[in-house]
Amino acid sequence: MKKLLFITAIAAVSFLTSCSDDNEVSSEDIVESMDMESEAALESSYEDIDLIVEASMETVDTGGRIEEDDILDCAVVTHDRENNTMTIDYGDGCEGPGGRIRAGKILISYNDHRLVPGAFRETTFEDFSIDGVLVEGTRRVENIAESTDDHPTFSITLTGGKLTFEDETTVTREAARTRTWIRANNPIDDEAQVEGNASGSRRDGVTYSMEIIERLIYKRACWARGVYVPVAGVKQFTSGDNVAIVDYGDGECDYLATVTVNDGEPFEITLRPRRRLR
Repeated sequence: MKKLLFITAIAAVSFLTSCSDDNEVSSEDIVESMDMESEAALESSYEDIDLIVEASMETVDTGGRIEEDDILDCAVVTHDRENNTMTIDYGDGCEGPGGRIRAGKILISYNDHRLVPGAFRETTFEDFSIDGVLVEGTRRVENIAESTDDHPTFSITLTGGKLTFEDETTVTREAARTRTWIRANNPIDDEAQVEGNASGSRRDGVTYSMEIIERLIYKRACWARGVYVPVAGVKQFTSGDNVAIVDYGDGECDYLATVTVNDGEPFEITLRPRRRLR
């Protein structure tokens, strides 16, 4: 998936330097040589969780939305208004929209309706998994908009982010981002604009840092079609002395991105969509 192109890009240098100068390796060979699913799992898992939590928080105040959100169809949502907590329980596992199987619990604490400036919520997990991948960490979201007339804007931090795959390999992430939510009457037309940075390690133990240099655009309509990645925006990934730039395109719901490694020639990648995380 496109979000994982940075793995391909960062890998280019190490892969090439392991070969002799007489052996040229094409961009396609570099792409095929890398396992790209761990970063896709990281990005799409936490984006998936944000969508679930946003939908559940609508029950705090039902004003403003016309269409009922179907992302919670197979979950049991328990709301303790007195203590400002919510539990989203998928039990032993159930299949929701998009074919993803979620299990376990998402736990939410909050202080106010999320559209109120200054409101915050904190999300943790209890044996929660997506398609068999265990999710851990604490995700805090705070409304930093100056008024309710503005587009809702949130500061988002992830601490202790970790995914454990079925083969017991892990990936980790710490992140700080700002997200502007472009709301529509129908949730399927929502968009999110994201800025910020992150750092962590992949399944092979290689560390990296990431900075969004042109804000990322996520479209809920694309997500519903299985495109769990940004559809526009630019990221810069750094690992050691190597830098990769990933451009996610012009807003179309597709799997195309342009990658530039260490100021070299850019090349376009067509990505294969994947339904399940493993």
